[in-house]
Amino acid sequence: MKPAKNPNLVEIPKPKGLPVIGSLHHIDLESPLFSLIELIQPLGPICQLTFGSELNIFVSSIELLNELCDESRFQKIVTAELEKLRHVVHDGLFTARNEERNWEIAHRILMPVFGTIKIREMFPEMKDLAQQLCLKWARYGEEYVIDVTADFTRLTLDTLALCTMGFRFNSFHNGTVLHPFVDSMVRTLKEASVQAALPNFINSLRKKSWRRYEKDTAFMRKLCQDIIDKRKSQTDTDSHDLLAALLRGRDPKTGEGLSDDSIIDNMLTFLIAGHETTSGLLSFAMYYLLANPQTMEKARQEVDEVSQGSPIAVEHLSKLPYLNAVLKETLRLQPTAPGFILSSPKDEIIGGKYLIPANIPIGVLLHMVHLDKAVYGEDAAEFKPERMLDENFNKLPPNSWKPFGNGMRGCIGRAFATQEALLIVAMLLQSFTFEMADPGYKLKIKETLTVKPDNFRMKAKLRRGGTATDFQRELQSLGSVGAKLSSTPSVTSAQTGGGDKKPLTILYGSNSGTCEALAYRLASDATLHGFYARKIAPLNAARNSLPKSEPVIILAASYDGLPSDNAEEFFDWLNTAEKDSLKGVSYSVFGCGHRDWVATFQRVPILIDDLLQRAGAERFANRGLADSAVMDLFVELEKWTTDSVWPAISQTDGKQDNDGEGKLISSLLKVEFSQPRQLQQYSHLVEATVMESRSLTTPSAIGKKMHVDIQLPSGVSYHPGDHLLVLPVNPIRNVKRVLSRFHLTWDTIVRASGNESVRIPIETAMTVHELLSSYFELAQPATPRDIRVLAAAAEDEATKQVLNNLATTSYLEDIQEKKTSLLDLLEKFPEISIAFGTYLTLLPSLRLRTYSISSSPSWNSSRATLTLSVLDEPATTPGSKRYLGVASNHLAGLTPGDLIHVATRPVKGIFQMPADLSKAPTIMIAAGAGLAPFRGFIQERAYQQQNGVQLAPAALFFGCRSSHDDLYRSELDAFESSGVIRVFRAYSREDVGSKSNTRKGYVQDSLQAEKDVFVQLWNAGAKVYVCGSVKMASQVKDLVANLVYTAEPMDAQKEFTPQEWFKRFEKTRYAAEIFT
Repeated sequence: MKPAKNPNLVEIPKPKGLPVIGSLHHIDLESPLFSLIELIQPLGPICQLTFGSELNIFVSSIELLNELCDESRFQKIVTAELEKLRHVVHDGLFTARNEERNWEIAHRILMPVFGTIKIREMFPEMKDLAQQLCLKWARYGEEYVIDVTADFTRLTLDTLALCTMGFRFNSFHNGTVLHPFVDSMVRTLKEASVQAALPNFINSLRKKSWRRYEKDTAFMRKLCQDIIDKRKSQTDTDSHDLLAALLRGRDPKTGEGLSDDSIIDNMLTFLIAGHETTSGLLSFAMYYLLANPQTMEKARQEVDEVSQGSPIAVEHLSKLPYLNAVLKETLRLQPTAPGFILSSPKDEIIGGKYLIPANIPIGVLLHMVHLDKAVYGEDAAEFKPERMLDENFNKLPPNSWKPFGNGMRGCIGRAFATQEALLIVAMLLQSFTFEMADPGYKLKIKETLTVKPDNFRMKAKLRRGGTATDFQRELQSLGSVGAKLSSTPSVTSAQTGGGDKKPLTILYGSNSGTCEALAYRLASDATLHGFYARKIAPLNAARNSLPKSEPVIILAASYDGLPSDNAEEFFDWLNTAEKDSLKGVSYSVFGCGHRDWVATFQRVPILIDDLLQRAGAERFANRGLADSAVMDLFVELEKWTTDSVWPAISQTDGKQDNDGEGKLISSLLKVEFSQPRQLQQYSHLVEATVMESRSLTTPSAIGKKMHVDIQLPSGVSYHPGDHLLVLPVNPIRNVKRVLSRFHLTWDTIVRASGNESVRIPIETAMTVHELLSSYFELAQPATPRDIRVLAAAAEDEATKQVLNNLATTSYLEDIQEKKTSLLDLLEKFPEISIAFGTYLTLLPSLRLRTYSISSSPSWNSSRATLTLSVLDEPATTPGSKRYLGVASNHLAGLTPGDLIHVATRPVKGIFQMPADLSKAPTIMIAAGAGLAPFRGFIQERAYQQQNGVQLAPAALFFGCRSSHDDLYRSELDAFESSGVIRVFRAYSREDVGSKSNTRKGYVQDSLQAEKDVFVQLWNAGAKVYVCGSVKMASQVKDLVANLVYTAEPMDAQKEFTPQEWFKRFEKTRYAAEIFT
């Protein structure tokens, strides 16, 4: 690559290469990274290489890297190993190209899951698995030679799977045999590296390797699909992990969700990239600690001083600056994701003299960049954690430390990895002393997509002596039981004084949900100081409307130096605000951030503060700051408000607030809920009235289905097929069971205080009956944490053992699959005594249920109907009560005049009814209560027909058990006779005789029997809608794919499989709503 004629430009150095293959012969396939480093190291801070006909540029200085990190000039591209991995994970977060939409959608959906508070909530699961590793090493004894990287790989894979998707690989319960997923993953990573190092024509000859690659890919994707199907089949799960976000989440910008294939792409991305990098970090950290005994001792002393001999808890992690520096220095010397590749869409000049042509890959090799002596000194190659302590780390030039990538394409799981690594190393240092199995071992590197120590072995010895049994007893009695309960500092849910409180406004901006959680905590605390939060809202809601009559408190964070999605509009408005336009606004700002993002730390909170002042607003208290790397955000918020906010605004009102603690103590002594049930956590719900409730099935039907007609308040609207969110009430049978177990009467008055994470509205007095009916999920299957709490409370050793088994080895079979609740276990083990408050703390909050609306607003715009199956099943656990669906039993018990709280929600775009019913033929396929959205569609068609629209043809294929649950039969018959719809039925449990258009079997059988009708409509351009269970929808999709395929010319059939051919239409002409 010759420089342009510009005299200031110089040619980028390059080594000598061979014709055709360029520098390819220098690359060692067993060690491509370090053979590349060896080749280019003598060439200086930048060089160019050719591999075959492809030009590549590599940069190894921090000065040049700092320019490359400007995302307005350079962006990440996917090449080499990542390009090859796209065969496995397609456009997952790690391997997506910038122009692909899926990664942006997935990124926005997942940001809240990887926020600081959500990661803290994963601490008990992380600790559970870290304890399993510790127990293994303790049981094998001090002479056992530990394969460090293998055990850390087991640990990090298990941790990611459990924390993000509730799946246990149980790697520490299978001896030396790893889960087959791990074997497939290791082979896949290695194969991707090999393919990336070879020209395509050579890869095309490696048939056997390619077949193995395909087989491993299919196995891993099948496992992920099984996990998805399992989760979807759980009718009453309240999980908030990564998988739940992927399945239920909707992009806050577009409202879109993700397909199963995209969900699998991202599941595999996290399992592959996340566990590999963290296990490498832990392995290298242990090597450097063993190679530097003084460093290990210093880190151990810090752990001992912070923990004071108690088990490691989540609040300890932010108080371990030296151990954090150890991990940062490890990642500097051995960045386990060893680089990233960038390019520019146009020619650029960096360093003032190097021309970078457009679209040429620029490789950033972190093993070279992180050893830049111009920044890290002559001892840059030495392991010195002190250089990474906060005071030194914060002085580094921008972009000097980049192990988590750059900018918007940086690692989303950084906080997860940091918490996990800190916890594990702290627990290991607290529990064991270590020595290398081979005292003469010298570090060797094994390369796949990531790097790890090769053949590194060590031995571990319990620090406090004793046996493995003693150590296990210590872990169980003092372990993670209380961690989750105390991980977030609590503020009493109470308010002093009468109705003379003054209003304030609290605004937040956060993608991860952290600032929102802080905002609600702040609102709770305000009541203790004579204020109430008149408004708690995202910053965007205050664009053009900052109040001037009350104090405004803003909590904000930065994301790669930019405002959060729910603060963008506010930020843009504030940037254009004229001088003195906000005069009269009284405000203060609290900023959240993580100091590792040195270049953009607290950037947005600072700018908001400055812009408000420039526009004339008056700051009533100095800006607060919280650094999640070393601080507890809730504690820092409390300090800031106590020291700065409450004194300032109390003085503004002519009062002093010198007795905050006195008020707090007083409020704790006088907590009393005196208001009826409130819906503060569901502000979008409205009150609706039940107008009709009737059974749709005869007494002879198997199972009961109901029709509920609801009067909506004015201003609430919906479209055919939309959803109705319903806030349910627990079945009275379950409430009575809890009252009996805790020996309470129904009219016992609740006087609550303490842990605010239990979401009981403040200022509310209620009976215990109301509390149990309306605020908690009583029938939710118990979690492993719940069962561990019961085990800790049990006094009998045999009971402890039974419960510990239920929490681990038999959890899936005996708890999850049988839907065994915490209440079931408390009834099964009546000798266990736990406080009622503890029981409530363990329960998840009662969640909203989603139903498809089964009416069209064209028939009555103020009414919406629901069609639902009433869940009342025999218990799967011997001795347990029947399993009752919470929402379905609540709705089934309503009578005309009853009030319920609801909200409408638009259906996803692809499931919306065709806009022009005169041109769009429609095929609807449903089973059971899956008929609901299609009843609304058919009503809309009838309404338009009555108003003169010539309808395009439509067919409904409907499956049920028998004529006893043939829903809306007379209504559909009337619609059919008037030409609105053709209906084809299937009865699975009743002989149909000579009934017209009715088959014995399932809806799929009806569809197959009437395939000519289907094909005729399909060829006319019909769109297919499906609504039903997971199993039904899956079988229908396969059948539809085959029917579409056979309707095509033979040429298409020769070239494509049915599934491949169907993918052409899947996103435009096939829509499915699946319920569990």
